[in-house]
Amino acid sequence: MPKPLFSKLVAVATIGFLCLLGGSVYGLTSGDRILLMLSILIGACSLIRFLILLRDIRTGSYYVLSGTCVKRDPSLFKKSQQITFKSDEGKEYHFTFEKSIKLLEGHRYKLYFRKNTLSTEAIVSSAPNLLGFEEIISSVNNS
Repeated sequence: MPKPLFSKLVAVATIGFLCLLGGSVYGLTSGDRILLMLSILIGACSLIRFLILLRDIRTGSYYVLSGTCVKRDPSLFKKSQQITFKSDEGKEYHFTFEKSIKLLEGHRYKLYFRKNTLSTEAIVSSAPNLLGFEEIISSVNNS
């Protein structure tokens, strides 16, 4: 299991569990039924999201795109940035990602996208299907 996908899986499970635990304990001790119900609802939704992501990872329902970040253009007043990514096959892709995704120019990455029933082009061009990314660090042996 790739590290970025495992990290996302752990984050979803942790957030859901802590919301369920914290909200339930506080809701029960204070007698707040609304908080208790919301905590249970968030916990259930997180569990469903966790199970769907786990199924996608185990069945290999994700697409891996390896290559180099060629250009990064952060938008000045928007919460997004334009990324130009060149795959190992030499094809260029243009993405719009959130600014929180830090891809550096000239660095090699593996991008993980959720698969759809659409073609590879549609999978890769839609940024909301991004599951995670990791930098590829090449080790050079000087022997």
